[in-house]
Amino acid sequence: MTTALPRILVVDDDATARLMMRAALRKAGYDVVLAVDGEDALRQFSAEAFDLVLLDVEMPGLSGYEVCARMRAASDDLVPIAMVTGMDDVQSVERAYEIGATDFIPKPLNWALVGHRVRYLLRSHQNLLELKQAQARHEAVLAAIPDLLFELDLEGRFLDCHSPNSVLLSQSPERLVGRLMSEVMPPDVAAVGLSALQAAYAHGTSFGKQYELALPHGLRWFELSVARKATAGGQLPRFIALARDITGRKEVELRVARAAYFDGLTGLPNRVSFMERISREIGRADHAQHKLAVLFLDLDGFKTINDTLGHSAGDLILQAAADRFRLELRPADMVSRASPDGLEVEFARLGGDEFTALILDIDGPDDALVVAHRIGQVMRQPFLIEGRAVTLTTSIGIALYPDNGPDAATLLRHADMAMYQAKRAGRDSACLYGSMPEV
Repeated sequence: MTTALPRILVVDDDATARLMMRAALRKAGYDVVLAVDGEDALRQFSAEAFDLVLLDVEMPGLSGYEVCARMRAASDDLVPIAMVTGMDDVQSVERAYEIGATDFIPKPLNWALVGHRVRYLLRSHQNLLELKQAQARHEAVLAAIPDLLFELDLEGRFLDCHSPNSVLLSQSPERLVGRLMSEVMPPDVAAVGLSALQAAYAHGTSFGKQYELALPHGLRWFELSVARKATAGGQLPRFIALARDITGRKEVELRVARAAYFDGLTGLPNRVSFMERISREIGRADHAQHKLAVLFLDLDGFKTINDTLGHSAGDLILQAAADRFRLELRPADMVSRASPDGLEVEFARLGGDEFTALILDIDGPDDALVVAHRIGQVMRQPFLIEGRAVTLTTSIGIALYPDNGPDAATLLRHADMAMYQAKRAGRDSACLYGSMPEV
């Protein structure tokens, strides 16, 4: 397969100059087409494709300047046009460039060098085309990136900003560029960004740092990736930072975590979460030389509710019981606060009608019994379910750490055993592990 020779349009009203130019260019390896004047040149330029135009300036009829201007107006590409002229004044040269000429070749021509001059013109044109293609690819890549893209220096100063979605920016690009992160970002967000810049400065890249940013339309989570940019010798370091909106991913993670650690019906912590919390608190109790208590709660007569009113009514009872734990006794979601008795209590649902409570920093069993009696009082208050008042009581078993077990599993098992002892004694009572129930 042969490669087509570059096609050159030579425009000159002098027949001798045309023929000599064609001979010189063919010898250099080019395909040459001749035009006798400006009108002929425009006709051929509109009908065929050329890689370069050599255009005489001084011609009868249309001058080379007029022809060049029309060619530029009719062509979207950057076909190089070299003006061939005997004029050597600055005004003529400037005029040639103003109307769109690529270069000019002075007369008289050195025919031995014409082919070389054309080769360099074509090479420069090819480099320009490749540069434009690279720029177009770069712009396409930027347009396809849904993330925020920044260029920064080591101090965290914004040097450039690309944002496909302005609602993800805390400031407009115009207000960001030239300012420091510490000036336009909250302190915690700026600290994350500066930490990523320092890591990229030391190691070349930094990935995975996350931050939460309050924007006018709500809170958003971002993940930051930073790479050190190649710079010339002596130039201060620069960095490319990409901030990806991961709010959706964070919301999924939170839902998954909540499903893993919280009961779907009541919103209370589940067994897994409760057991992990007991284990952590045992370590703290050992360090502080404190005791803690685990309470096992069972709703007396709950099976009868399910059998007579249905499971939907039973679910409402469980939700109402959890609300009482949250609002009248202790907060849920494993966030502690002082109880009316000065103790910290946290609740969880193990399943069915079984609940648990963790009481922190107690001095002895009497503290646990005070909380158990308070739970009993609250639970005796009637529940209004589907227009009916339903009264339930609660049987509670209590196990203390370290008195009744060294770990979470043992404490929960012993509290469960104490709860069954309270039920056997008549229900609606609390029982310490290893002792008689107390009403």
